[in-house]
Amino acid sequence: MTEHIFLSITRLEDLNILPEYNKWIQSWLESKYKEIDNGDVSSSSCMQGVLSEIILHGKPVSDWCGIMDEYLVDEDGKPLAYSEAYGKRLYYFNQWKQNPIHAIHTKWWVEKICNRLENTKHEYRKLIESNIQPSGWIYDPKVSNTGIRTRMKSELMMSMAMGVEILKYYNQTTKYSTRLLSTISFQALTGFVGAEYFRLRALDVLDSAKLAPAGIEHTIDSCEAGRGYCDFSLENKVDDYMGTKKRVSRDKPVHSAISSLQVLYLSNLCDLKNKQTIGIRLQEFGRYLKSKPFDLPAFRMRDIEIPFGTDLTPLEIIAASKIISLS
Repeated sequence: MTEHIFLSITRLEDLNILPEYNKWIQSWLESKYKEIDNGDVSSSSCMQGVLSEIILHGKPVSDWCGIMDEYLVDEDGKPLAYSEAYGKRLYYFNQWKQNPIHAIHTKWWVEKICNRLENTKHEYRKLIESNIQPSGWIYDPKVSNTGIRTRMKSELMMSMAMGVEILKYYNQTTKYSTRLLSTISFQALTGFVGAEYFRLRALDVLDSAKLAPAGIEHTIDSCEAGRGYCDFSLENKVDDYMGTKKRVSRDKPVHSAISSLQVLYLSNLCDLKNKQTIGIRLQEFGRYLKSKPFDLPAFRMRDIEIPFGTDLTPLEIIAASKIISLS
C-alpha cells in the first residue's frame, strides 16, 4: 500500500487526477528539486515529494532516502524536521534542529515505501517508545515544553496516530495498548476535524474504533464551510490557556479538501442518515472542484493579509482529486 496516514487513500497510484493538477504537481516538484540542490528541504516536503512522484509515475523515482540521510538527520542519526538551510531560513536561529514525531514518522514511511526498512532494524520503534510520556501521549518534550492542556489537540492526536502506526508495524502495540487507549479515549471531543480524524486513525490501528467518543456528527455539522468542510468551527473556537473565546469575528472559514476527506473517514462513526448526508455534500463538492479545480483557498486569520500556511500543497491537491472521484 502507498497510503499515508494524512490521506485515507489506500492506493495513491490508482488515483486519477485532472490535467490541471498533473501540471501543478510537476511544477511543484521542479521547484522542490531546485531547493533540494541547495540543501533547503524539510521532512514534510520529502513526504509530499514521494506522494507527488507516486501520483505522476506510480512510484518514487528520486532518491528520497538519500536526500533525507544527507540533510535530515542529526549527529545522532535521529530524523530532523528541517535541514540546516531550511531551518535557518525559517527561524533565523538554532531552533530548527528538532526531532518531532512527524519527522520520525516521515523518514520511517519514506523508507517503507522505498523498501529500505530492513536496513534500519528497529530504530524507529525505539525512537517512538522513548517518546511515550507518562501521560500516555507520544511526543518529544524537548521540541516544546508546552503543557498537555495547552498543546494543539490536532498535533497531539497526529503524533499519537503516527507513533501507534510505527509500533503496530513492529508488533509492539500490545504492551502499550492499555495506556495508549486510555489516553486516546479519555480526551473529550475536541471540536477539530483533524484531531478527531487522527484519533480515529489511532483507534483503528489498535482495533478499538468503538472507543471513539459519541457526538462526532455535531463536530462535522459545525465544520461545514464553503462547499465542503473546514477543520474547526469559528463560533466555538476557545483559547485553551485563557478558557475564553478567541477573537474570530473577522476570520473567514474556507473549505479544505484535506478536512473534507478527513470528514469522509470520520463518517464511518455516523449513523446511516448522517453518513448519507455527508456523502451527498462531498459529491457536490467534487463536482464543484471538477469545474473549479483551484478553488482551494488558504485559511486567513482576521485582517492579516498573509494566508495561514501555504496556499496550496500536494496534500490538498491529492485530497481534492479523491473528492472529485466521488462525484
